[in-house]
Amino acid sequence: MAWRMTRLLLAAAIAALLQWAAPAQAAVEPGPGKGWLMIASRTNVDDAIALARRYSGRFPGVVVFHSSTGYYGVALGWGDIARERPLLQSLISAGDIPADSYFTAGARLIRAVWSASNAHTYALPDLLAATRLPAAGPPPASQPPAPAGQPGYVTGLNPQGDNFLSLRTGPGTGHAEIARMLTDTPVTIIGSQGSWYRVSLANGMTGWAHSRYIARGTVPTIGPSRGDHASAPPVVGPEQAAPPPPEGADPGPPAPPVAAVADQKRVALVIGNSAYRHTLELPNPRNDAEAMAAKLRELGFTVIKGLDGSKADMEASVREFVRAMAGADVALFFYAGHGMQVSGRNYLIPVDAELEDATALDFETIGLDAVINFMSQEGRLSIVLLDACRDNPLSRRFARSLGATRSAFIGRGLAAPSTAGGQVLIGFATAPGEVALDGDGSNSPFTTALIRHIGSGGLEIELMLKRVKQDVFEATGQQQEPWHNSALRREFYFNPG
Repeated sequence: MAWRMTRLLLAAAIAALLQWAAPAQAAVEPGPGKGWLMIASRTNVDDAIALARRYSGRFPGVVVFHSSTGYYGVALGWGDIARERPLLQSLISAGDIPADSYFTAGARLIRAVWSASNAHTYALPDLLAATRLPAAGPPPASQPPAPAGQPGYVTGLNPQGDNFLSLRTGPGTGHAEIARMLTDTPVTIIGSQGSWYRVSLANGMTGWAHSRYIARGTVPTIGPSRGDHASAPPVVGPEQAAPPPPEGADPGPPAPPVAAVADQKRVALVIGNSAYRHTLELPNPRNDAEAMAAKLRELGFTVIKGLDGSKADMEASVREFVRAMAGADVALFFYAGHGMQVSGRNYLIPVDAELEDATALDFETIGLDAVINFMSQEGRLSIVLLDACRDNPLSRRFARSLGATRSAFIGRGLAAPSTAGGQVLIGFATAPGEVALDGDGSNSPFTTALIRHIGSGGLEIELMLKRVKQDVFEATGQQQEPWHNSALRREFYFNPG
């Protein structure tokens, strides 16, 4: 009897200990149609809090979350995604937040570890009340029209942001970007419309720039060391290289080289999976892969193409790609098909995957991290483009196989991956944690936009992806917005023109 009582007490103590040590990791979600405006993630909590403090003066609802991926995410607050999207765009355009900021429903956010309002997750109503994004205020007042021929210069850029001012084809952020102007770039104001100036540059280029970042007058000279060189900083863009400094001036460090197509070994792996055997077929990925493979060949790539690949087929394609990358200057991986994220890691789904039990990740899928690690090598420029964020019935089947607790680690769409060192750019068809549309045509909206812009002459890759983002945003009725993360340290042109 005493032994039985001891066993019962021991079992109760163990159950209580487990309940204390492993609380349920409920997601911090503000509600249907609403999302957190995420501006950054950090591996170290102190770094994330330090960044959040810098934003707390303007955004009192800024909060730092611990996520199921292990990262610490910084959110400015939450709001209705459709209504607050213009706020996101205006903050990015003004350089106030990073260009890859996005809204997320919060499925991977576990708890708030710091907030400017001192609200915490255990009192969720208080946290949500304190972190609501401020209502968008009235549009900024237009500056008085400037006289034709008025000199000016670029100023007031945010060094923590993109730190450049876009020159656009029209007065608004919806117009195409044609060049990037650095601080102190001299301009001539030749017209105005609302809060935008029409300006011309020393090289004859003309376009529109936001008047908030244009000061009237000539570039101020600070000390004798600047001399005349201060009045002619470079314009960074596809149409204009940096002008040489005046004779006798310090030219500064040389610009990173941009190799022409003929000087580069370019290799690409293109995979499109449509004919899934254990769920509904996807109509477009095979077409997307065919179109991308043809386009990349036009741009000087040696292309390895895989269509409707099984696990063995995809592994063989990746191995062939790795061998072909030896000595390559540029490596590109394009994938269209089903993918999923589990515990913040991304997996690509072959056409023969069933995903009926917990062993499926190891034996039926291809880990995206492994492909990126193979691509990441110092001196090589690597590009990963993923049209793999579609609604995925297979991931829901896999979630059911794991049970209620572990399935919480399976998120919508794909997670934001690390660039794994080296010069790597990763582009998604939509924001991390969101679902992309397959489209009504023969190609997805993302691939359609890529094909349209990727071969444009003299268009730097990150400017190209901005045009892709705008096309997809408009084509999907503002439902889908591509995302990219770049660790490139030099410019790259698919077609230098």
